[in-house]
Amino acid sequence: MAAQEPSPPSSLEGNKPGFPRKILANKLEDKHLCNICQKILRRPFQAQCGHRFCSYCFNKTVSSGPQKCSACIKEDIFEEPTSILKQGCAFPDNAAKREVEALEAVCINEGCTWTGTIKEYEATHEGQCDFMIIPCPSCKELLRANELERHNERECPERTLNCKYCKEPFHFKNIKAHDEICPKYPMICEGCAKKKIPREKYVDHIKLCTKFRTPCRFHVVGCDMSVEKEKIHDHERACSYEHLNLLLHFIMGIKVNLESLQPQSLELASHKIQELHQSLRELELKMGQLSAGAPVQGACAPPPPPPPTLATSFTPLPTAVGAALELQLHSEKTKVAELSRRCQELELKVGTFENIVCVLNREMERSATTMEAYNRQHRLDQDKIDILNNKVRQLERTVSLRDISIVEMEGKMREMSAATYDGVFVWKISDFSKKRQDAVAGRAPAIHGFMQ
Repeated sequence: MAAQEPSPPSSLEGNKPGFPRKILANKLEDKHLCNICQKILRRPFQAQCGHRFCSYCFNKTVSSGPQKCSACIKEDIFEEPTSILKQGCAFPDNAAKREVEALEAVCINEGCTWTGTIKEYEATHEGQCDFMIIPCPSCKELLRANELERHNERECPERTLNCKYCKEPFHFKNIKAHDEICPKYPMICEGCAKKKIPREKYVDHIKLCTKFRTPCRFHVVGCDMSVEKEKIHDHERACSYEHLNLLLHFIMGIKVNLESLQPQSLELASHKIQELHQSLRELELKMGQLSAGAPVQGACAPPPPPPPTLATSFTPLPTAVGAALELQLHSEKTKVAELSRRCQELELKVGTFENIVCVLNREMERSATTMEAYNRQHRLDQDKIDILNNKVRQLERTVSLRDISIVEMEGKMREMSAATYDGVFVWKISDFSKKRQDAVAGRAPAIHGFMQ
């Protein structure tokens, strides 16, 4: 189907070239052909030279100015001005039109069985055939006209659909991507297995769902269990011992870190601070000597002036060394402050974990009390179960005796069914006297009995 060319649409206004040659049911004659498009004449015009053209082909040819008639040139009968085609030199050939419209025609579309005249073909069938090949407006695939509706609804990869959940339009090829973001898409709760929860309400449902599994509160210290919300307290009571062990290991690790950080780092920092203080004192002493020592020594005999190079090289030295030492001192103070801050944070964490341990101890005490109560109740329930088991055994013995009685009665019934009699039937009627009195009094008695 895709290899066929698209069928031309209908044109009753004469704005298309001639009809395809294949629509003729009988033999084609040259006089029925347009001398420009070489197809069957559609609304024929006749020029001064006698050649016929489709109305559309003639107007298109002379729209750019006068043209030489190609048919006259081909037949070697060209003659000016008769063979010059121009506006106003041709007229509608109604005789040829009637002749062409009366020709027998068939539909050229594969699978179509339509037949009629060319006039009927142009008026009622051209461009309306269910078997004509047309391109899909979305995906451009070539298909029959009667298949276009089904193609657009079910097969076209570019078709537009409305989401059955949120009613928003989207392309069929994006259906999976849309399902991943659709706010109305039905979700299934992993906890309570509730279905058809809109995605936009799924988060709120999880917050309230008691069956949804969440990580244990002690996962920060190593518990890797995921428990239903309604059973989280039962899990904490049942695993309090394991939680305490995990918490103990975690706190011990923090304590080890504190012990490894605090003494050595603080001792080293204090030692460096002492060295820095000693260096500063020495520098201050040297600077005092440099500033006041020269005039004092020169009271008796002024010393010779120092060389310029010595003053230039020695004077900036204390200032540079002092600045470097101050910078190092500031850095050490910053490190000490950071270590102190970390120690305070760790002390706060240790205090918090000690509170948690106290709470867990109380929980363990309550759990132990509850467990003992459960054990007592379990013993009482076990006693009741033993009593009920005894009753069941007694009832089973009674049922066994009844089964034996039933078997015996069935045996007697089989014996009675196999017995033969002498043909005399005896009808036993109970309370015969009372029933006789009722019959005498006019009351209809109900008589029941056994046949023997």
